[in-house]
Order: sequence, then structure tokens, then C-alpha cells
Amino acid sequence: MNVYEIVEKRHDSPAVALGFFDGFHIGHKRLFEVLDANSRGRKKVVFTFKNHPDNLLGFDTKYILTNEERLEFFRNYGIDDVYFIEFNKKIMQMDKDRFIEEILIDKLNVSVVVVGYDFTFGYMAEGDSKYLCEKLHQFGRKCIVIDPVMYQEHVVSSTLIRRLILEGNIKLANCMLGFHFFISGTVKRGNRLGKKMGFPTINIKFDKEKVVPRKGVYVTNTIIDDKRYLSITNVGTNPTVSASENIKIETHVLGVDKDMYGKRVKIEFIDFVREEKKFSNIDELKNQIAQDVEYVKALF
Repeated sequence: MNVYEIVEKRHDSPAVALGFFDGFHIGHKRLFEVLDANSRGRKKVVFTFKNHPDNLLGFDTKYILTNEERLEFFRNYGIDDVYFIEFNKKIMQMDKDRFIEEILIDKLNVSVVVVGYDFTFGYMAEGDSKYLCEKLHQFGRKCIVIDPVMYQEHVVSSTLIRRLILEGNIKLANCMLGFHFFISGTVKRGNRLGKKMGFPTINIKFDKEKVVPRKGVYVTNTIIDDKRYLSITNVGTNPTVSASENIKIETHVLGVDKDMYGKRVKIEFIDFVREEKKFSNIDELKNQIAQDVEYVKALF
């Protein structure tokens, strides 16, 4: 898969997906299935942004997937080329017709474009999916709009999934994603308190742009060296033993007690167990961790 940071004139006529695709949820998967079905031997291309447009407008939108993780999902779905563009003021202020004519027609030379029902583009988001299709049809190009994908009574969207993760509603978020929400990171040295209590933990250094679940204890899987282990993870500040407000992700991997410092691991969140709590002393904390571990073991 090729990744480009600028758009130059193409001499083929690819099938192109437009969108940010944070989370690569079940709605996005539907869009990519349609892209694949309509590519008819043409190259499959994604035009997307490195940074979320909301952040240029002053919002602190965290990502469900990091840029590297998004690219990996594109690669796994057989995408040939990704245009990974910086969303800046020039792009933000681009007229909707100019975007269609200069980017989609003149440079990308699209044969077919696939977008979600809520796709917007151009200055002040003045262009929508209906307008896009009307203009592309005038140029003799095909345009397909994906209807909302529902889960239960909810319209699946990245915005909703982010909110669910922040609320700790991991189970519902995972159903909409179609996979377990995960946070990857490098194991770093901690205070080794868990090991002293009989429950060694790994502490990970993770991307601060990634959305982090609500403070609390979670049933998780931890992937180490391509092997998946049942685990229990605390997201929070460890108020019993620390006055710091920095959010930490600490995981006790069941049945594993070995030096993992410097290793890259992946924590998959399965379900919320309980809120983080400040205990009166270390013994109370130790007893609660023992109960949490037994609870997780009983689930599987």
C-alpha cells in the first residue's frame, strides 16, 4: 500500500473512498465493502486527513485509532493507495466546487466515489453527499452514498463510539466497532507495587491523542508477542497510592510474571468491571484486586 502526503495527477481512474474513518467501525466496513464491489479491477484509493478537522477548529477530539492504526486497517482491507493529507486552513477554506474539480476530477481522476450519508466537504462544510453526487454525475463519474448503519436503535458513528468509550460502555462500543477497542503502547517501568502485593502489573506508555476509557477497572485481553492473555486493567490515577492526576493504564496479566519492559503490547478492552476507588490502606486495595481477579477468571 502506498501512502502519499500530497495529491498529484493520476493517469488511471481509481475507485475512491472519502472520509476520516476513525474507528473503522461497522459503518465504515460497509462502505469499504461497497468500494471493493464497485472497483471492478481499478485501484482502490482512500482520500483522508492525518489530523481531525475538529482540532483545527479548536476542539480537542481524541482518536479511536491512531494514524498508524488507521493505515493498518486500510492495508488489511486491500487499499492500494492512501492520500494522507494535512488538514490545514487552505484545505478548510477550499470551495466545494474547487475540491470536486481540482482534487477529485483533475488530479485523482475518479471513476467512482463512495461516501457516507453524513459526508461534508468544502468551506464551512457547505457541500454534502447529495451535492457531491450531483456534481460528479455531471462529469460522468459514479457516486455512491452509504445509508446509515444501525446497531440496535443507534446510528453507528465515530462520535457516538468515542462517547461510549469515555463513559466506560465498552461492550456497546465494541459491538459498533466490530472488534475490541484497544490501546497499544510500550511497557515502561512503574513503582512495582503490584508485584509486591502479589499482582504484578505492566504499565504502558501510550499515545496521548488516543481516547481513553472512563476511570475504572476493565476485563481485558493483553497481546504480547502475538499471544493473547486474559487480563485485568486499571485506567486511572491510582488514588490509594498516588496524588498524581496523570492517567495511567496498568494491567495485571493472568498467569504471566516476566520482565516485559520495552515490549510493545496491545490491551483489548472487553467490559467495565467497577469504578476506580481510593482505599483506606494497601491491604484493602490488595483484597479488592484479588476479588477482581477472581471475578474475571469466573467469566471465562
